[in-house]
Formats: sequence, C-alpha cells, structure tokens
Amino acid sequence: MTRFFPLLALACLLSIASCKNTPTTPPPNAQGASETPGKSSVPDAKDLLNTLQGRWRSEQDATYLLEITDTQMWHYHSGKLTHQSMVDVDGACESPVCKSDGVDTSDGWCFTEMSVEGGKYTAQCNFVTLCDTAKLQYRSLGGTGAGLSFRKIQ
Repeated sequence: MTRFFPLLALACLLSIASCKNTPTTPPPNAQGASETPGKSSVPDAKDLLNTLQGRWRSEQDATYLLEITDTQMWHYHSGKLTHQSMVDVDGACESPVCKSDGVDTSDGWCFTEMSVEGGKYTAQCNFVTLCDTAKLQYRSLGGTGAGLSFRKIQ
C-alpha cells in the first residue's frame, strides 16, 4: 500500500491543480475546426484534399477527365493533357482569390487551382457543392460560374 501512496498523492495534486486552471472562455473546437460565420464548423483541409484524390470523368463530356494526385491536378480532353495545376483546399472559402462579391459559399467549400502559363501566374477558385467517394460537383468563382459535374472512375 505504501508504494502506491506517491502515485495517489500525485493524482490528487493534479486534480486540484486542474480545477484552478479552468478557462474563462470555452476551448476551441476539439477537431481543430475554426468557427466561421454562417458555417457551424470548417472541415479539415487534409480530409477535403483526400476526398478529391483520384480520376474523375465529366458527366457533361465523356472525353473530359480530371486526375488529382496529392496537390497536383491534370485536365485531359480526348486523352490529351490540356491543363496542369496545383490544388490548394480552402474549407471556408476565405482565401483572397475565393472572395467573390454576391456569392454565398456557406454551403460548401473551395479549392484553388494555381498554375504558371507562359510565365504568368493564374489562380482559379472553385466552389465545391458536392464531393464524396463517387461524385464531384463544383463551379468556378469569378468566371462564368458554369457548374461541372464528375463521377469517380478510379
């Protein structure tokens, strides 16, 4: 019994000390999600990026494929590479390139395609309205706003 006394004493001291360190404000969300007005919580960017991974076929044009591996994105039309970019996920659509006047982004998340073409840097923010293991739907912000819809093929 005496050999457990130091452990018992330490446990008592820790519980007393923890009572004195009660914060006056609630702690941040346990999952690390930040609170954003209009959204209950912001999904983790790594989880969102993982959901985008794979090959996707357009539902509007069967010859149009997207391939996303890690942070790289390739666009193919009729089997030919037409565009390559890097992807940056923004779970709250708060990056400057995603700020678009008059567009409600509270019911979705964004990813930005960044590339350098002809020595010129371009960034296109895309607003995702649906993305799961089978389907991806998004539309570009600041452009035509036309929606794209894809089915996962790999």
